[in-house]
Amino acid sequence: MEAMSEPETRPVPRWFWWAVAVGLAAGAIYLLRGVLTPVFFAFLIAYLLDPLVDRLESWRLPRALAIVVIFVLGVGALALLALLVAPAAVRELGTFARNFPSALQDLVARIQPWLAEHGIPVPHNLPEAVAQIGGDVEALAGRAARPAFAALQWLVGSTATLVGALVAAVIVPIFATYLLYDFDRMVTTVAELIPANARPRTYALFRDIDVALGRFVRGQLTVMAILAVLYGLAYAIVGVPLAALIGLVAGLFSFIPYVGAGLALMLALVMSVLGGQELTRLIWVLVAYGAVQLLEGFVVTPNVMGSKVGLSSIWVLFALMVGAELFGFLGVLLAVPTAAVLKVLVVRAVDGYRRSALFTGETEPPPAADP
Repeated sequence: MEAMSEPETRPVPRWFWWAVAVGLAAGAIYLLRGVLTPVFFAFLIAYLLDPLVDRLESWRLPRALAIVVIFVLGVGALALLALLVAPAAVRELGTFARNFPSALQDLVARIQPWLAEHGIPVPHNLPEAVAQIGGDVEALAGRAARPAFAALQWLVGSTATLVGALVAAVIVPIFATYLLYDFDRMVTTVAELIPANARPRTYALFRDIDVALGRFVRGQLTVMAILAVLYGLAYAIVGVPLAALIGLVAGLFSFIPYVGAGLALMLALVMSVLGGQELTRLIWVLVAYGAVQLLEGFVVTPNVMGSKVGLSSIWVLFALMVGAELFGFLGVLLAVPTAAVLKVLVVRAVDGYRRSALFTGETEPPPAADP
């Protein structure tokens, strides 16, 4: 009696192991999202500064000394910027705070007839306002403080303490320095782990990702800085209060489509109204905003970002929403770079599909018969 042959076992497909690896990586990021946020900032700094360090190394400068030179120049530039901008911003903020009560009273006096005409009661003092709201002062203060505490917790991180934020601010540059010093060595180590037969295709893929990602991140940071300056200058020319701070906020949030531009317009109009400016001045605010938008759309973004690394606004918004939902603040930071990487992968996949026999309709030649 012949022995029963064992059933043939099929090898596990390669895509299964890739799916397992991606799932494990996503789970680790989710569990360690609070710890990985400063690590991400440190890696981003090292990634952005590595080309500059390599350039200085090509000039016969030791890598450690090149890193020190770049960090000293960066800290000096930030300190100079703070010395130039901070005093004027503080003076402007103090002037606005002193004039705010009278400006608010003037605004209420101007809109009170319209509110009274539509049956909306206007409180004349704080107790009347509290009574009209329907709560006592302590309850009102508690309700008003909750969003502030929530925003503080989101900004600071999982520790929700200022000490944790300060420690993270100190750790990030230190960790970035170590990463920057060993950056080329780490890249070489990872490259040596790739199988020899897969290295040419893998190197080409990662080269495309590195070019697209580096160009996109550096271009996006450049656009943010340019927009901050443009909004600040344009609003300062037309006399908007706190123009420099509005430009800074608009530039910081400009990586989110429509959010930075919306904040720039809303804050400028609100500050102008509270500053007691007339209707003609609001028109000039709109003109300044429109001029900055035209410069961004036709000059800044096309020349800085180019067409090869552009991402559609819908794709960026979707990536930001998914990242924020899955990983919180770390997901927001990772969303846009991940979208840029996925664009490279999708472009290469579509290019491979267009060259395949499935798309062209060409049949592959039959295999040669065995002699």
